[in-house]
Amino acid sequence: MNLLNQRMRSLLLAATITKISAKRMKRRCKKRKLSKKCREDLSSIPSLLLETIRRRYSAKCSKKIRKRKRELEKECYADWSSLPRGILEMIAEKLTFIDCLSISKVCMSWNVILGEELPSWQRHGFPCLLVSGQQNKETRTCISILENRVWEFELAEARGKYCWGSFRGWLIMVKNLDYFYLEVSLLNPFSGSQFSLPSVWNFYHKIVPSGLPIENNFVCMLLHSQCRELAFWVTGANSWRKYNKLTGEPFEDAVFCNGSFYLLADGFNVWQIDVQSIYTNINKGNDDFGTLSEIETRFHEVKRPEMFELQERRILQNRQTNQILRYLVVSCGELLLVCRYFSPNQQAVLETQKFEVFALDFCQLSWKKVEDLGDQMIFLGKCCSTSFSAKELGVGIRNSIYFCNDPTIPWWNEWDSDHLKGISSRLGFSMTNVNNWGIFSLGNEEGEPFCFHGDIASWAYTWFTVPSWWCYRNIPPIRRN
Repeated sequence: MNLLNQRMRSLLLAATITKISAKRMKRRCKKRKLSKKCREDLSSIPSLLLETIRRRYSAKCSKKIRKRKRELEKECYADWSSLPRGILEMIAEKLTFIDCLSISKVCMSWNVILGEELPSWQRHGFPCLLVSGQQNKETRTCISILENRVWEFELAEARGKYCWGSFRGWLIMVKNLDYFYLEVSLLNPFSGSQFSLPSVWNFYHKIVPSGLPIENNFVCMLLHSQCRELAFWVTGANSWRKYNKLTGEPFEDAVFCNGSFYLLADGFNVWQIDVQSIYTNINKGNDDFGTLSEIETRFHEVKRPEMFELQERRILQNRQTNQILRYLVVSCGELLLVCRYFSPNQQAVLETQKFEVFALDFCQLSWKKVEDLGDQMIFLGKCCSTSFSAKELGVGIRNSIYFCNDPTIPWWNEWDSDHLKGISSRLGFSMTNVNNWGIFSLGNEEGEPFCFHGDIASWAYTWFTVPSWWCYRNIPPIRRN
C-alpha cells in the first residue's frame, strides 16, 4: 500500500511539472510573436515620430528616477531629533567624550539631552588649566591643553580671590585678609553655586575635600605649613576643628580615597584618617576649644624603593643639587606616589629631569614602581592632582604625566609669594625658554633626554575639571590630532 502511494505521488509530481513547463513554453512563444510584430510595426513609423516617442519616454523615466531619488534622500536624512531619549543615552554610554561632544551638535534636542547637568550616564568631565595671577580680574583665563584651546571665563565671584585648588568642577577660592587670615569658599563656576567656609589662620598650605560639597558627610581637611597639625570642617559646622596629636615635619601632600584621607609623611610613609570618624566626632561636639579629641588614625610605615636609595647615594656622591617633589594621586582606585626630580639653576629656572611613579602595596607595605599607566593620564599639580582615561576622553597621550610649574617648596601658597613676581626680569634673567606646563611620557624614561624649564618666580596653574554637560553646551567639536 505504501509503495502504491509513493508511485501515485511520483506520477502526480511528474504531471504537474510537465504542465508547468508547457505553460512556460507557450508564454515564451507568445512573447516572441509580440516582439516580432512590434519590430515590424516600428519599421513602418517615420523616424522623426519615433525619435519624439523615445525622447518622451526617456523624459518620463528620468522624472520617475528623480522622484525615487528624492524619496530615498528623505529616508536617509531622517529626523534624528525624534530619536528616543533612552536610545541616545545608550549610544552616548558607548562613545568617548570627544565623540559625545560631536554628536551633541547634531540637533538642538540632542544638545539639550547631553547638556543636562547631572544625568546618570554622564562622565566626570574634561581636564583644563586655570591660569594663576589673575585674582584682581573678573575673568579668568582657561587653557585646554588636550585640544590646544584658550578661552576667557567670566568669574565675577572670584574677583580679589586666589585659587587654592579644585575638586572636579568646584574651585577652592581664598581671599587673603591682611596676610594673616584667610576667607575660604567653594565655588562652582559652571552652575554658580557657592559655599562659604569659616575663616582660618594663614598657617596652612593645602586644603583637601572628601568629595563634592553637596554630598552627605562632606569634610574638608587643612595641612599645616610648619608642623603636622591638621584642621577639619564638616557641613554645618561654625568653625574649624584642630587635630594636633601627630608630631613631626609637615605633611607634603594628601588625598582622599575610598572613605579615608591619606597623608604623605617623611617622604614615603603614609598616615590614614577615617573620614566617618571625623564627621562623627565633630557632630557629637567632642571638642575642647575647637580641638578634636579623638579620630581614627592609622600609621603605615612603608618600605622605601631600593632604586630610590641608589639614586640618593649617587646624588650625594656627585654633589648634585637635585631635589624631589612628591605627590599623592588616586588613579583607578590605587594610591600612587609620583616623584618629580628637579634642579634649580642660577638663572632662576626650575629644571625638571624626570618623573617616577610608585603604587602603594598595602599588603606588603611597600612602594612598587609603575612602569606603565595603561590608558591613564596623570594631571599633576601642587593644589590638586587627578587622572583621566585617554580611551574614555578620546584625546590625549596615554601613559603620560601632564604637569605644571610647581614651586620648589610644597608648603608655599600663591598669596605668600606675590613679592617674587617679576623677580627674574628684575635680575636680568632670560625667560624665553621657560614654560608653565609640560608633558612627560612614562614609557620614554630611557629614551630621549627630558628637561623641562620652568620659571621659579611664576606661580603654578591649577588643574580643574570642566563638566561634560558644560562642554556640550559651550565648546565646539574637538579635532583629533
